[in-house]
Amino acid sequence: MSELDVLLLALRRFTSRTPCRLALATVVSVTGSFYRRPGARLLIAETGETVGNISGGCLEPDLIERAQAILASGKAQLVSYDLHDVATDTTWGPALGCEGETLIYIEPFHAHQPDHPLDLLALIRATGEDAALAHIFQAEGRFAGRVGFRLLHTANTPEADGAPVEQADWLRQLHLELRTCLAERRSRQMTYTTAQGSLRAFVEFLPAPLQLTILGAGDDALPLAQLADRLGWHVTVADWRPALATPERFPTARQVLVAPTVNDLPLRAQDYVVVMTHHYPSDKAIVRRLAAVQPCYVGLLGPRRRTERMLGELADEGWPVAPEIVEAWHFPVGLDLGAETPVEVAVSIVAEILAVTNRRNGQFLRHREAPIHTPLPDSSSLSS
Repeated sequence: MSELDVLLLALRRFTSRTPCRLALATVVSVTGSFYRRPGARLLIAETGETVGNISGGCLEPDLIERAQAILASGKAQLVSYDLHDVATDTTWGPALGCEGETLIYIEPFHAHQPDHPLDLLALIRATGEDAALAHIFQAEGRFAGRVGFRLLHTANTPEADGAPVEQADWLRQLHLELRTCLAERRSRQMTYTTAQGSLRAFVEFLPAPLQLTILGAGDDALPLAQLADRLGWHVTVADWRPALATPERFPTARQVLVAPTVNDLPLRAQDYVVVMTHHYPSDKAIVRRLAAVQPCYVGLLGPRRRTERMLGELADEGWPVAPEIVEAWHFPVGLDLGAETPVEVAVSIVAEILAVTNRRNGQFLRHREAPIHTPLPDSSSLSS
């Protein structure tokens, strides 16, 4: 279950209480090093109960205290934390020495309030699509009243039109940033300035849940399905053996299917596929099907020689797989962690998929010369 799913589940729990006031703290900007990146959220109830994570426990006590004051006033607040000083911090307590600064937007709402800040997030999750969400968190001058404004885009969102003349330029720019965010699949910052005022927005990329299809329902597929669910991925498990492919064995999977033939397998180009049937004839037929579908990620369990033998036999039988397709596949699947047990193998597979989706190579962080987190692009525009 993803962090967003956990927040929405907590919201439903809080909604059952009457009355229940809540505050949502969102990281909207980070300069330098900080524990979490923009988009991290913490839900704070008036009782002091929290759901989510922003700093690993370092800032949370202060955020809870600030949230109580914000709930009392009913006014949102943008809070700045400078974490450079390792000696003292007279603002809120012991400093962290994280060498960074962060802005956190804290806003109050009631659990039964319509159009509260988590409504859009629930809507995004329900669509099952990639989305981009713009949030104006700082504004001055003529734009001062725009703080807290949000705008949502998906691939099906039409072009903006019909905006009032005095709003058209900044709103058009916001729509452009949202479309760029979706196209690049990356969050970004936006600064818009005129002679009459300025605004800053965090434009967040919210990916659809990763679709993981596990072909093979043996015991070693169990921890992989469980770990994938913990990450919020949507898991499908398929096998031709009814005794293994059961919801009871895979309670966290979205689908558990008995697929008698390879043509019954639910394979799509947007899927991430891990093959672990341990059955050579079945895997050979699956490899041929994968070559036709070309999922965005393919991982095959077993020695490299085993897959190469399958590819050679398919070529001899008149079904060659193009080299560029094979080059994109991962066999043996997983990162080189020295994994031995099924749980360890599952960790190596999940780690490799994370590395692929984040365009990383899975090396030791101590060997990485660039920052751990790539700074968000910040587009600035100036209008007369």
